[in-house]
Formats: sequence, C-alpha cells, structure tokens
Amino acid sequence: MVAELALPALNEDSEDVSEAPPPGKGEKLASLVTEYYHQEALGQGADAAASVLASTLGLMEYQTDAHAAIRLDYITYALNFARDAGYGPVRTASLLSVVLSLLDATAAGSNYPEVEAIFKSEMVQLTSPKPSHDSTLFSPDQVAAVAHFMARTLFRHWRLYAYVFSQPQDLSEHTQGLLVETAVVPSFDAALHELEWTAAQAAASAARTAEAQAAVQAAAAAAVEAESAEARARVEMEADRRAEELARKPATLEEAVEHLVALRVDAERKTLAQEYAAKEEVLMAKLTELESREITRPPPTPTGKR
Repeated sequence: MVAELALPALNEDSEDVSEAPPPGKGEKLASLVTEYYHQEALGQGADAAASVLASTLGLMEYQTDAHAAIRLDYITYALNFARDAGYGPVRTASLLSVVLSLLDATAAGSNYPEVEAIFKSEMVQLTSPKPSHDSTLFSPDQVAAVAHFMARTLFRHWRLYAYVFSQPQDLSEHTQGLLVETAVVPSFDAALHELEWTAAQAAASAARTAEAQAAVQAAAAAAVEAESAEARARVEMEADRRAEELARKPATLEEAVEHLVALRVDAERKTLAQEYAAKEEVLMAKLTELESREITRPPPTPTGKR
C-alpha cells in the first residue's frame, strides 16, 4: 500500500536544524503558495486563485485543455489539504514538488508501480523526526497523512489520470469574421480652434433651423394656394351654373318671373361688388398714407419733471 513507507532509522531525540533552504524551484513554489493564499484571503474568488496557479505553473490553457485543467485541479486539492493540515508555505511547496513529480511521471507514461516508487522515494528523503515549524521536511505523522491523501486521490483514480494523460486532446478551432465600425478621425491639419468649431456648429444649426422654417412656410403657402385654387374653382363653377340658368329660355310664366328676378339680383350683386371694390381701394390708399406718415414722423421728445 502507498501509506506503508519504509522509513530509515531516525534519531528521535534530535531536532533537524541543519536542513538547507529550498532550492530555486522550492522558492518559486513557496512564493506561489503565498500568493495563492493571499488571493483567497482577499476574497477574489476561485478564478483569481486559479489564474495565479496557472500563470506560475504554465497552465494558462486550463480552460480549454483537459490535461492542464486536471493538473490544476489536483494541485488545488493538494493546496487545500496542506492548508487544512496547517502547513506553512515552505512545507506546502515541498508537497507540491512531490505532487508535480507524480503528475509528470503519470503524463510521461510511467506505470503504477513506478509512480508509487517515486512517491515513496521522495517522501523518504523529505522525512525528519522533528522538523522545524515550517520547513521542507515532514514528520512521520505528516508523512502518513500525506500518504493517506495520495492514496485516496491520485492512486485510487490513477488509471483515470493515466488514461486522460495518454489521450490526445481534441481541439476545434473556429474563425468568425466581424465587421467593426471605427470612427473617422480627421487629421490635425484640418482641425479647428474651439471657437471656430463652436461658430461653425452654431452656423450649421442656424442653417438647419432656417431650412426647417422655410420648409414649413413653403408647405403653409402651398396649402393656402391649394385652398385658394379650390375656392376659385368653386366660384367659377357657380358662375358657370348661374350663367347657364340665366341663358336658359323660360318655359312657363313662373320660370319667366324667376328668370327676371335672377337677372335683377345678379345685376345688383355685380353693382355692389364694384362699389365694395372701389371702397376697398379708397380704404387701402388711406391706410397706406397713414402708415407712410407714421414712419416719417419724428419720435416724440421725452419730457421729464424738474
């Protein structure tokens, strides 16, 4: 079983104080662990923490690549186990180094006994009877806890991990052309001063207003002209009908009387129309004269009280 590791003889009375600092890879993983826990403490969410892991471990395609996603998931499991166990950043980095070695060996095609042997060998080298509070080494109890964690995760489902890592990742790429409209920015040579631009905008607005007013006036004039033409047409039709009635020879005495009355009324109407037209001309002439006098009259001199 994985949990049964052959540990070398340990001196239970001495505390390991001579261990070397983590190598370059260990320092990188320790910094990664610190940043990962920092992102979680900030409440940035799982996506921010996963982005930190992916960028440091070169797994940026984890959202589309199943191989990278599996690695990232298992590393996250190991980080959660280390946090629950109370490991510091250095010891957690040491555990991640072992986890990465096992994942690399599985992806490279190693069989189960070979991967198990790698785990036992690395954990034996990282075992100390009394390691310091946060170091690269593990106590025998910590080694047993790590072995139990690996047994119920990676080694229990090792065939699934090996199968996925041995299968090529299917990738489908699609290309879509999009038409994007961009603003047409004039050159600086054609740029205007702000005052000039404001004046040009005001002139353009005034021109649009004048055009709109002219269109409204033209429409009103056309409506008036159409109404006048319709009125003239009605008058002409009435005059034609009246002339036709007057020109028609009466057949009875009553028609003769009506005909004479109509002729007399028509003559009176024409006479009144001529008189009204003459009076209108006289009134218009007087109005024009009064208006000309009012225009040419000098303004009154203001007087004030002394």
